[in-house]
Amino acid sequence: MKYMGHKGKLLPVLGDVLSYESRNSQRIADPFCGSAAVSWFLAQRTNKIVVSGDLQSFAVARAAAVVRRTSVIDPSPLIENWFRSAKKIVSTISSNFPNAHQSIQPDLVNAGKIKTVVLRSRKFCQSVLPTVLSQFDGDFPLTLAYGGHYFSPLQALELDALRQSVPDDPFFKDICIAALVEAASKCAAAPGHTAQPFQPTVTAARYIIEAWSRDVWSLVEQAVIEISSLCASAAGTAEQGDYLQGIAKLEPGDLVFADPPYSDVHYSRFYHVLETLARGISVNVSGVGRYPPLSERPPSSFSRKGESHSAARALVQFCAKQELGLVLTFPSSQASNGLAASDFVSYGTKLFYSIEVIEVNSTFSTLGGGESNRGGRKECKESIVCFRHS
Repeated sequence: MKYMGHKGKLLPVLGDVLSYESRNSQRIADPFCGSAAVSWFLAQRTNKIVVSGDLQSFAVARAAAVVRRTSVIDPSPLIENWFRSAKKIVSTISSNFPNAHQSIQPDLVNAGKIKTVVLRSRKFCQSVLPTVLSQFDGDFPLTLAYGGHYFSPLQALELDALRQSVPDDPFFKDICIAALVEAASKCAAAPGHTAQPFQPTVTAARYIIEAWSRDVWSLVEQAVIEISSLCASAAGTAEQGDYLQGIAKLEPGDLVFADPPYSDVHYSRFYHVLETLARGISVNVSGVGRYPPLSERPPSSFSRKGESHSAARALVQFCAKQELGLVLTFPSSQASNGLAASDFVSYGTKLFYSIEVIEVNSTFSTLGGGESNRGGRKECKESIVCFRHS
């Protein structure tokens, strides 16, 4: 999925480091699991119990889809039954409109008319659909809050219908929500994340048309098939909460993999759309980005400049006190939250037997897009720091 702190590109090196550093551990914690790339890798490639966690529920749902399950699942009956229920909801709602095709799925026209199409779509989702949707059980948060903004009206309605139809079985539910989050991240008409949607300008028209043309059903199906084929070697856990909650359950000798936020803006600002989808409940939104109230967007002390150093020190000191190994990834140079990898090293110098720093070429998100011509990612040096007790 599209994620600004994605560690997938580092796994060829990071995976070997984690496998080696955890050789004597029973558990590995990934308390900032994010896209779940590392949690999935550890669950599949090691025989350790993976303890995943994050402040945001969509990240926990992603991790849970693999780390909690020790067998693969046949995706065909799951997809067939799930899609049948969701398509029935979409069809029933569409039948309320004689011109459903034009109203719910705007004809994606040339760039010169994109503003007309987008504004019509937003009006339809905010003024016409609410009356119809009120007659149905369940919430339609994507349609009412984000239809015509991040998604076409039809895409938003399909995502809501799929979210309402998620099976009750815990393993199936985990897979379905993880697949929905992945598909939504790929459909969203936004520059690399979901902080703000593309606005209907001539310049952004091709991005909106491309995003709104993506097939939700196909993307969800692909994600389900892939995730169903993955499983953990040992059953792990995935829980929402602060990073200390997860690592507090570890025993001496266990390993923590920490990839804390490097931005001075809370990650919840960039993924509120995916968080709303994972929760599946109505949300009040405002502003250009369609943000929920601050009280509904979990903050991290690592993203507050005045608290980031205290948070870094607390993480290192806790691992030292509990005799936990620690592998940390962080930009080598100072990030916008005021921290650099060297700060973590300085806090652990007198607490650990040895500290090794492996510097690798990487990229970081400028939070401005996903393509090079929009400056979405910049080259950087990233440190993989290994804190060892012996």
